[in-house]
This record gives sequence, C-alpha cells and structure tokens, in this order.
Amino acid sequence: MNHESVKSRIERRRKAQQQQLLLVIAFFSVALGGWLWYHFIYIRTPEYAIKSLQSAITQHDAEKAERYLALDKILSSAYDDLTDDMLRYDSSLTDDNRDRYTAFYAQIKPEMLGGLKDTILRFAATGEWILPDGTDITKGRLLGIDFERFLERSQIRSTELVDEPSVHVTGNQTASGTVTIRDCFTQYTFTLHFSMHQAEDGHWQITRIDNYRTYLDTISPRQNRDIADYIAATHGIVKEYNEQFEAQRTRFRALTAQARGRLTGNTAAAIKALIQNEVVPTLKERQEQLDAVSIPPGAKYLANQRHTSTDLTIEAWKHYLHAMERQSNEEFQTAETLLKQAVETDMRIKDIIRHNTVSQALPDIP
Repeated sequence: MNHESVKSRIERRRKAQQQQLLLVIAFFSVALGGWLWYHFIYIRTPEYAIKSLQSAITQHDAEKAERYLALDKILSSAYDDLTDDMLRYDSSLTDDNRDRYTAFYAQIKPEMLGGLKDTILRFAATGEWILPDGTDITKGRLLGIDFERFLERSQIRSTELVDEPSVHVTGNQTASGTVTIRDCFTQYTFTLHFSMHQAEDGHWQITRIDNYRTYLDTISPRQNRDIADYIAATHGIVKEYNEQFEAQRTRFRALTAQARGRLTGNTAAAIKALIQNEVVPTLKERQEQLDAVSIPPGAKYLANQRHTSTDLTIEAWKHYLHAMERQSNEEFQTAETLLKQAVETDMRIKDIIRHNTVSQALPDIP
C-alpha cells in the first residue's frame, strides 16, 4: 500500500467524522430549538392553554384545570347573566318584586359563586357533579334558593363539547375563541364565544363566556316548549294520583293522632297496612304511568326529578316501617332525612312547573 492511498483513506475518514459531527450538532440544535420553542414560546400561547385545559379535564386534574380557567371572573359574569335571564322572563313579577329579587341575588352572589366554583372543581377532579353537603352554606335551600335547580338552569351540566375549540390572538395580552357545544337534552348545537387573557407569568386563561346569555335565550325556549308538552301529557295522571295521595295522608294523620305516639297494637297494624297495601303501591302505580308517557327531550330533567321523588318517598316509607317494627330511632331519623329530600325534590318540581307557566314571554324559537 503506497503513501498516497493511506493519505486518501485518512482524508475520507476525517471528512466522514466531520459530517457525523455536523449531523450530531444539527440534531441537537433542532432538539434545543424545539425545546426552547416549546418552553419559552408555545406554552405561552392560548392554543397551549386550551390543550392543557382539555387534558386536565380528561385526567381529572382540578388544580391544572383551575390554572387555565379564571373561574372567579367567568362565574361572576355568568351569574349576572343567569340571574338577569331568570328574572327577565318571569311575567308574574311586579317591578318592585323584580327589584327585590335583583337585590337578593346580588346579596347572595359571593356564597353562590363559592358553591358553584367548588362544585365545578369537584367535577373536574372526579367527573361527577357532586352537590354541596354537610355544613356548606349552599347546601339545599339554606341560602333561600334551590342550589341544584340554579345549577341546572345554568345549563352547565347538560352541555357538551362537539368539536375542538379554535382561538386567535386579538391583542397584546388578549385572545378570543369559539367552540361548538350541544345541549344534551334537545341536541341543539350552538357556537360559544369566549375571551382569554394572558397572566403575568405568561400562561393564558379563559376569562369570560361572551355570549352565554344568548345561549340561555336560545336553549330555554326549546326546553320550555318540551316541558309544557310533558306537563300537559301528564296532567291527568298527576291530578288523579294527587287526589289519592291526599286521601291517604288524611287517613295517616288520623291514625297517628289516634296512636298518640305509641306505634303499637291495632293502630300500628292499621298504619302498616295503609303504607304497605295502599301508599307504596299507589306511588309505584303512578310512576309506572308516568314512565309510560313519551318524554320530550327538553323535559327529561323534570321527568327524572319526578322519578327521584318517587324513589325517595318509597324508601322513606320503608324505613318508617322498619322503625315501627324495630322501635328504632335510627330508622325514624333515616326516614325523616329521606322524606326531607323528597320534599325538597317536590318543591323543585313545583318550581320547574311554575317557571314554565310564568315564562310565556320567552322569545320564540328561531
């Protein structure tokens, strides 16, 4: 092997090493560029915030979801829209009553916003709508308003995303976006507009639902129409069985008055027979007839509430019977708790029917 061949081979090897080094440098440059772009540019975009929010909800990461949702701002404006919408179409209110209700909603706003925020974060963490409980001020009707009914009227539990949101920057620290949503009951789709703002640390948050009020005005008349149809279709059933229930309540009150607190002997036997042979079977018959009626999509919540009321009432009576048989205070307390829940549900049903009756000023369905 001559000197020129050795020199040529060394030169080719040197060039090959140089090319490999350049490839390595290029690879790391691209990787570094991608890392820098991701960590210093992309994560500071509204698109990243939306993707992260969707990921947080899917993974039930409430803390991460809260980072990209300015819930205090979103809920504050949404609360004003919702309460104003609730009062606007109530034709039974006088101007003075409307002013008093407006002042009332303003007074309880901080507590309601706290309850709504906690409920939404619990949903983000668990995927379930868990209502306030225990000593929470928004539990039930402690604030003078039915929290569950308020939550239902917000439409948040019955609204789902149809496609991916789209966003675009509109200013130095502002952006806007749209997303197609669908009402789960009526299946009506709607394009929701939202605003975003860039926080001081560079990440973006959704800060407001811009056309939330328009969404309420669009969905409410559709649901109201279906509820009206369902109320009309079940009017005869409800009227017939309400008369039977009233007669049974009268007999029950007479028997308990006769017992004078001593649920034993013949009087106790008569009470048991009334509950087992008449009250519970009548409740079941009524529910069977209600279930046989075709339920319009927008009236499903009302129908579900009626079913819940029936189930709670039957369970309350069962525990009452156990209490009589075992002379158990614990069973009496359980029956009383279930009965209170049934009464709250019945009050909610009445509110829905009343709202449907007085909301005839709702805009026509386009």
